[in-house]
Amino acid sequence: MTLYSVVAWPTAELGAWLRELQRRLGVSSYGDPHLNLRVPFDYAGDPKTLICEVRKILESQPPFQVEFLRWRHFPHVFFMEYTLSPALEEVHRRLIKVPGAPAGRYDGEHFIPHLSLAIGVCDWAEDALWRELEHLRPPQVRFEVRAASLTREGGGELQEIHTFPLGTRLPLEAQP
Repeated sequence: MTLYSVVAWPTAELGAWLRELQRRLGVSSYGDPHLNLRVPFDYAGDPKTLICEVRKILESQPPFQVEFLRWRHFPHVFFMEYTLSPALEEVHRRLIKVPGAPAGRYDGEHFIPHLSLAIGVCDWAEDALWRELEHLRPPQVRFEVRAASLTREGGGELQEIHTFPLGTRLPLEAQP
């Protein structure tokens, strides 16, 4: 099985700020900064079928805003939590219904929209890292999600498979 995600990319400014913060603090996450619209999922089917299923789900979705809520951390993981707006919650709810891609443990009521800063932080470094972050504000507290990307995970990176602009609808003859 292959591990896929449906993500939204932050603005160039916010992504660059987060990468610079990672560099300065000596931490890293998985791939370029991204907001999962659903948690990564296994899918054994044909990628073309998956693209069609995600397209059907997103075809009528207008762009929507996401807003920074706070810094959060769990053991070994630090991230920027975003508010679960009604629009984001609806997109998430629909995306976890992709046939052949069952919802994960952190989907549904456990879903936390976020941009990861650090994964794999050593126990002894967690308190110092938290002190650096807890009052830090990003340069943008909100951004508009205008597209969603289907990605495949490989080699520690996200490989973009297909991008779906939001708020557009393909003519019927162009839909697979």
